[in-house]
Amino acid sequence: MKNRDTALSETPATEVRKNSIGWMVKSLSAKLDKEMKKDLEPHGLNLGQFAILMTLLEKDNVTQTAIGKKVSMLSYAITRNIDVLEKNGLLERHESTISKRSLCIRLTVKGKALAPVLFSIVGNINKNTFSILDEGEEKQFKLLLEKVLF
Repeated sequence: MKNRDTALSETPATEVRKNSIGWMVKSLSAKLDKEMKKDLEPHGLNLGQFAILMTLLEKDNVTQTAIGKKVSMLSYAITRNIDVLEKNGLLERHESTISKRSLCIRLTVKGKALAPVLFSIVGNINKNTFSILDEGEEKQFKLLLEKVLF
């Protein structure tokens, strides 16, 4: 009887999860984060540092505040991650030409050289995660995500 009660009690929650887009997106995000953490670790990077580097690869020489807004990271976390990346020679802070009160962040040669590795990690994780989708399904999935997110 206990097994039957357990099975019955799990069914409603399972059904809610199966019908919850939010839960599924959160689960997918957690899965991708787990894979990213595993693949970034050998390079001495965490997810926050990765996000900062990718932001700078998109647009280099921007303020710390702009990076924080782009990656939705709290200012203390941005500062900590930038400190580590600077210590490791991947980026540098310098005075802004627009405002003497703010600093801009730019990639070093070493930081820029890491780009192919980062792009490869992202590409491999996306390929492995979404390999179950055919080309049309993957395109449709991207379009739907863009519609919801942007």
